[in-house]
Amino acid sequence: MDLLLIAIAMIILIGYLGDALFRATRIPEILILMFIGILLVPIGHLIPIRYVEVLRLFAPLFGSIALVIIMFDGGRRIDFSSLTASALGLFLGLLDIIIPMVIIAFLMNFLFDWPYVYGALLGTIVGETTSIVIVPVAARMKIPSDLYNLAVTEATFNSVVEILIFYLLLVFATGASSFSPQSYAKYVVDYLSVAVFMGLLMGFLWLFILNILKGTRGYVATIGIAFLLYGVVDYLGGAAVVAILIFAMIIGNYRSIGQHLNLFIDIREKDMEIVEGELEFIVRTFFFVFIGMIALISITYLIYSILITAVLLLIRYAEVMPLVKKEYRGFVWSLMPRGLTVAVLASILYSIGGTYFNDIFYLSFMVIIITNIIASIAISYSAHALETTLKVDEGNGNSGTN
Repeated sequence: MDLLLIAIAMIILIGYLGDALFRATRIPEILILMFIGILLVPIGHLIPIRYVEVLRLFAPLFGSIALVIIMFDGGRRIDFSSLTASALGLFLGLLDIIIPMVIIAFLMNFLFDWPYVYGALLGTIVGETTSIVIVPVAARMKIPSDLYNLAVTEATFNSVVEILIFYLLLVFATGASSFSPQSYAKYVVDYLSVAVFMGLLMGFLWLFILNILKGTRGYVATIGIAFLLYGVVDYLGGAAVVAILIFAMIIGNYRSIGQHLNLFIDIREKDMEIVEGELEFIVRTFFFVFIGMIALISITYLIYSILITAVLLLIRYAEVMPLVKKEYRGFVWSLMPRGLTVAVLASILYSIGGTYFNDIFYLSFMVIIITNIIASIAISYSAHALETTLKVDEGNGNSGTN
């Protein structure tokens, strides 16, 4: 118990230090936290191994908390009434995961003779662009509302797609020898049907309950219900993340759904976001410091990660060029840093163990670092260029900033 309390205290204090250093230096918080982890254990050996082992024991718990937060936040942001306006962001979010999954699967098979499913897992994991960097950057800048919506929608939705595809691939990777195409299809249908049913049931049931419990702290209870739903669906053998996604989409659209069902609900979304933010602060501090603590510093992994990052940047360029307005392309391309979802999913594979899963973990660790370094430079440059372009447009009589 003492070790646990000390570990929790360390997480909170390191998170505070990382946030303070970020505000003072503008170096991405992700890099600061990971380098603190590296300095504490692999380089400095300042933290006894027994403390690291305590953190390792709690990695699955923090992983589940992180997945609930990511899926709940992502689902809430999918607004049924503005799907058309958000179509480009949703489409880019889908491409962010699908294209790297396919290309890296073939690349790893060609270069290193990896089975396709493990290469696909790697491509899926590193395809995400992190909303914890992108959303604050987009909010801080005075950019057109369509660009803001594009950036936020893409960063949020690709995390959702990444997690869904990850679990479908993981099921196949861990049970490939026992699956035929028919049995795998049947398993996936069963796996998803439980989640869809439970997500819909709990979502609408909770709206009716909130309609009755007016004036209470419904926003806190809603987050509690999300965790309860995750645990129940996981216990029943269903896709818990899918259930959370459906539940969150219903909660996020409570106003429009409530109008159709004659319900009068006020969830107090701002208060809910504060609770979510504090939970996310603890979770992301844990994962980035934990990954730094158990990182394997290797020139081989570094070289391979640079290769993978180069492929990701080329994919990003190929996605952005034909789909995004010319004046936005540089800024949208620069929104490439990998973050919390990558760290969580890679840690899940690391906890399972095995050669391929460990390799994916170490490669993902390096990709997070490299993409955040590149992005911090690219965002600064492209943001300045974008602001210059927007000032010229304003001078010519165009407007419409976020």
